[in-house]
Amino acid sequence: MAKKVKSQKGATVSSRGPTDLSSVARLTDQRHTQTQVERLKAAPTINKKQRLLDEIAFYPKHAKRTETKDYIAIHKEMVVKRDLPCLVCGVKNSTLKDPKQNTYGAKQMETHHHVVEWALANAIDPNRFNTILRPNLAFRHGDNALYRQNMSEQEIKDWVDHSPDNLWVLCDVHHRAKYFGIHEITYPIWCPMDLLKPDFEDYVHQELSREAAVGKAKKGAGRAVKKKRA
Repeated sequence: MAKKVKSQKGATVSSRGPTDLSSVARLTDQRHTQTQVERLKAAPTINKKQRLLDEIAFYPKHAKRTETKDYIAIHKEMVVKRDLPCLVCGVKNSTLKDPKQNTYGAKQMETHHHVVEWALANAIDPNRFNTILRPNLAFRHGDNALYRQNMSEQEIKDWVDHSPDNLWVLCDVHHRAKYFGIHEITYPIWCPMDLLKPDFEDYVHQELSREAAVGKAKKGAGRAVKKKRA
């Protein structure tokens, strides 16, 4: 160890030369900062928030769902003839059998009532529809004469059932599948899924697939226990 021969304010002088005490303090601060940087780098870059949604849905009494000829016609127009892509993953009716295009393994293309759910048609108040929604529809679809005047109750029900302005083309995964479907997760989480960066989407896809596999395994184990008890 070098022998200290002299000390003065702000420095220590040894046989090896002066040591700047302020430099030592700065180095100590830098070490602390570097430790913080390393800690942040090691931390996960994607946060996971899991929550249980407590929801109560009310639907008016209605006849058993049957596809009207008008609905069948517009569904075929959008899904088959125009071959519109799923709003989330982009798969089409024509590309369902292509694994490179069908990245979520969808089985079929479907149409989703996105403004007013079909089961709520009988609960829609015509006055509110014409006062609140119709003017917005008229603004967005100025060429549609239907929106230029108040719509009757039957016209509103028909609009709910088969208007292309109330229908979105979705694959069955992003329509009804657990963790992915618009009927299964909250809208703020579902809505931007088509805008995610590829690496982020891959991570989400992998994590949700893993969660689904874990859930399926637990469900299978539960069935096995029940069968054994029986």
